[in-house]
Amino acid sequence: MGIVRNFFFIFLTFCASCTSAQESYDTVYFSGKQFVEHRVQGGESLRSIADLYRVSTSDIKETNELNKRLFYNQLLYIPIHLNIKDKATIAVKDLIVDDSNLNSTVMNIALLMPYYLPKNDFLNQSHDTLELTNRYYTKSNRALSFHLGLELALDSLRNEGRKIVLYTFDTNNDSSEVRKIVSSNRLDNMDIIIGPMYSRLFQIICRKYGVDNNKVLISPLSRDDQEIKEFSSVYQVALTYKVQADILSKYLIGNKIDEKIMILHDKKENGLAMYLAYRFKKENKNVSSFQITNTAVDSIRRYFSDTQNVLLLSKDKAFISKILGSIGSIDSISTIFTFESVSYYDNLDITNLMELNVHIPILIDADSSDQLYFTSLFEKKYNTNPDRYSKIAYDIIMHFCANSDVYDFKQKGGGYFQNISGSIYHYFDYGLVPID
Repeated sequence: MGIVRNFFFIFLTFCASCTSAQESYDTVYFSGKQFVEHRVQGGESLRSIADLYRVSTSDIKETNELNKRLFYNQLLYIPIHLNIKDKATIAVKDLIVDDSNLNSTVMNIALLMPYYLPKNDFLNQSHDTLELTNRYYTKSNRALSFHLGLELALDSLRNEGRKIVLYTFDTNNDSSEVRKIVSSNRLDNMDIIIGPMYSRLFQIICRKYGVDNNKVLISPLSRDDQEIKEFSSVYQVALTYKVQADILSKYLIGNKIDEKIMILHDKKENGLAMYLAYRFKKENKNVSSFQITNTAVDSIRRYFSDTQNVLLLSKDKAFISKILGSIGSIDSISTIFTFESVSYYDNLDITNLMELNVHIPILIDADSSDQLYFTSLFEKKYNTNPDRYSKIAYDIIMHFCANSDVYDFKQKGGGYFQNISGSIYHYFDYGLVPID
């Protein structure tokens, strides 16, 4: 079935089941509204189910788009959001500091992800698992993978007696949808808000809650920090490009200072290249910096000698792909240091990446004992292998809810908190391994 399809099937299974760790908190939230999942049992009717939850039959019909009779074991979403009573909460920052409160106080977490539920609305009309896994909207992959890792962490904490309620919101990668969620005030009682995934949508949340001292806002995957710097309640988990450049240059200064180092960059990274050249100069190391406009072999060959370390600065996939191919064709020995995004490019020749000994900073430590423990938990629960998004979500919950100190945050100028922790990996034996 494949890992991604397994993720999707598992997500559906999860949404359709109630786990003991959740106790009374097995409701789901879509677009800020609360629903209870109900499996139709033998002898039940639409009227008996409506009476059970004190809602109208028309509400159930409209929510589930029912146009035929109920069938045994059918999954219904019961719209009980009109009867919601807000729970008393305390500031999440106080919860994180004071562990004595954690077993007696409810922590509310909002997760805003692009599940693209409207794109998957055929799910209510099909009962064939194989058909579902073949037809689902693949842009849901990242959100579903992230969700699974987050649920795994929450299960662990709930098993320890922690009272955590997860509210799930589908952003549909749509700014108007995020604005609706914000204007509904459903996030007012949240202690932790994770997402949206993309920076342009995350900014909408920041404008209302970004300086609320009773909340923690977490940007989980975006590396863009330009519009969030002023917000003191914001924590950016993903490594910004400048932080990545700092990690790489620090390594070069500490380990390659006596070797040839040069900077190759595209036009957009001219400012970052100047900053890094100045940083090397402060260490009495003069490096050559070249802006590349033509990535062809004959155009860049003149910059290379027999051996060199190349700090390659670009966020452009096409630029990176072409210049790595050209450097690999030059008769010299080069060690490349570049951004983490290279590991996401599926069009690169891994043999070339190994020959160039490409080094990148990575957020997670794939060989740590924590990673091995996480992988074991994930495989036991979901019967498949995790990916990086699941691990990031798991780490976020463990850092902010369990005091695991996964990340190293530094507040920038009284504004947001920036993660500055990362490890350098390089391509070896057809994979990424930590440097010695």
